[in-house]
Amino acid sequence: MKDMKFMKYFIAWLLCLLLLSSCGSDVFDINNDPFKGNTYTNLMNSPISTYLESDSDFTEYVDLLKYADMYNALNQSSAGISFTAFAPTNKAMKAFYRKKGVSSLEELGTDYARSFVLYHTVKDSILPEDFITKASITNLDDDNIAIKIDSINSGEAWLNNEGHVTQMGVSAYNGKIYVLDQAMTPLVETIYDRVKDTGDSKIMLAAIDKAGWKKELSTISDTTISNGVRTINKRYYTFFNVSDETFAKADINSLSDLETKLKANDKQGRDVDILLNQYVSYHIMSNAYTLSKLGEVVGSATTHIWSTEAENQVFTVSADTLSSGCSRYTVNASGEPAQFVDGKCDILSKNGYFQEVKNWMPVWEPEQSEILWDLADYPEIKNIVPADEYQPSEPAATEQRTRVAKAACFTYEMGEAGSKNNSYSDIDYVNCKSNLNSANNFDRLVFNIGYMGSVEMKTPVIVRGKYKVEITIIYLTSNNFMRQQSDGNGGLMKVSFDDNASMTNYVSPYTQVSSALPGVYTSTLFDAVDFDETSSHQFKFVVLDPAASTNSNFSLQIDCIRFIPIN
Repeated sequence: MKDMKFMKYFIAWLLCLLLLSSCGSDVFDINNDPFKGNTYTNLMNSPISTYLESDSDFTEYVDLLKYADMYNALNQSSAGISFTAFAPTNKAMKAFYRKKGVSSLEELGTDYARSFVLYHTVKDSILPEDFITKASITNLDDDNIAIKIDSINSGEAWLNNEGHVTQMGVSAYNGKIYVLDQAMTPLVETIYDRVKDTGDSKIMLAAIDKAGWKKELSTISDTTISNGVRTINKRYYTFFNVSDETFAKADINSLSDLETKLKANDKQGRDVDILLNQYVSYHIMSNAYTLSKLGEVVGSATTHIWSTEAENQVFTVSADTLSSGCSRYTVNASGEPAQFVDGKCDILSKNGYFQEVKNWMPVWEPEQSEILWDLADYPEIKNIVPADEYQPSEPAATEQRTRVAKAACFTYEMGEAGSKNNSYSDIDYVNCKSNLNSANNFDRLVFNIGYMGSVEMKTPVIVRGKYKVEITIIYLTSNNFMRQQSDGNGGLMKVSFDDNASMTNYVSPYTQVSSALPGVYTSTLFDAVDFDETSSHQFKFVVLDPAASTNSNFSLQIDCIRFIPIN
């Protein structure tokens, strides 16, 4: 009888496998569950959902899987399909209910329940020894989850500083289970939602609405179609919020008061709608940044200058090394200083970060400071590069390359003779290994656009004044012939700003490399460039080294460009 029962289950299991394999190597589809209404028993080992259901400590989460129609989806086990499930215990789920003010997630609807499951699931079976080396992972909802290993409790970790992992890598048939005694909050709120949900930012919310930024700050992604190819582009912002309480300290108690103050401070007699749009735009950045990233300084500088969505407007961020928490960072410290509010900073949303400041933060032009222009730090590039490869938190174990030539942050023309380099495409995003660990964000752009090929990009906003301009390049052993050229080549480029003859120069950066050892090296582009207004500028380089079209080892590997004030 036992044998017959075993055979019955074995045949059912075999039929299941045949069904999965007949659908191809990857049948996973979060929107269409092909196994709805069916449960399968694998006597050899249980898939994730079945495994969780067998443990009485996960009944709440199993009920949620079924309600969200994800139970059988997480039981899939075809070739190439595996999962890592961050499974909250019953205690963790009930604590989350209390946090949301409900008795179960069913009260929040199926969409929210589904988002919760997707947020707690990764499409990959992550071993504990690999998990502890990762800075972040991407879940099924395409959100990044930050990993922080618990330095006190061995075998434990924190996810997004919220989800507490108490047990790592429990084996199931189709993946791994990581047990949580604290659940994570799924990202369903946009930045606009974050401002609205504060309940005490009515003036800023009204300003956003009137200035026309509601739609932008509420958008998670948009879709473009080019040559019949459909592309989904994620939106990324950093927003600096001002509470009603903070506005009140500046005698601003309504939107009308804000408009009156903006008008009174304007020396150009501009329309109030223009001033309001500029003010709101000044509180928005076009990429997602944490405070620690915003507070990074360059070289000998004590502040970091950042561009905003307001045309030709920037602000500075400085850090007090003797303090801690969010308040250690200050915006525009030498002008209208605005510290960040503890507990209300680095709040992640679906489309970026919410940061709250203690000052109403009017538009202000700072003094010159060193500017680091990372040529790969653009949302357009971030959208193309896999999330776990873009701007890694540490040098990569294996170099990863992604073609980014279609990114809208630059325009380029390939030289007529093309390129002979077979290792890289025309423009690649490449992360750096440990021998290049001084590269900014551990990455670079590699250009193979041939002789007379050209690239144009917009610089960040640069505060008016005189600067020395330096370029940081990556030198590899394959570039040695470029370093040794004595005929004026060696990566010879014509570089210019705004197509201005007085801001044009010819440089061979690879001939300035001081060592044959692979590494990160700096060359001078301009001894002095004088920018007469605070604005962004059009930067262009043209490749004039004939080897760009004749030598397979030619490549221009650029990390960043620095603007160093000349006082």
